[in-house]
Amino acid sequence: MNLSKSLLLGVGLSLAIAGCGTQGSSMSSSSSSSAAPAAPGKVVLSNGKFQPAATTLSTGQQLTFVFDGMGSDHLDVLSGGKVIAHSPLLNQGGTWKYTFNSQGTYTVEPQTMTYIHATITVN
Repeated sequence: MNLSKSLLLGVGLSLAIAGCGTQGSSMSSSSSSSAAPAAPGKVVLSNGKFQPAATTLSTGQQLTFVFDGMGSDHLDVLSGGKVIAHSPLLNQGGTWKYTFNSQGTYTVEPQTMTYIHATITVN
């Protein structure tokens, strides 16, 4: 009986370790795929960064934000350090469209990860 428990524990531990390696591998491959430029008019939050990290728009242009992170979050648009727009709760794959009607430089960040930023310049 003890031998059976030891074998099960060993197999379970091996699978857990193998699963960790697999997860890391898929994260790197998805990182590479997210390095491709986002479509014009679209900013994607994936793997802890915005892609592209900086975008220039014309006044009145709409931008689509795609939340491709794990879990869910809100995105905030800031101007001069103040929140001027707040997305609805976005789940993985969720999108939010925002129109930039005034010239200036804006920062976009996830509400729970304020160290991640995209910069939007509107001319």
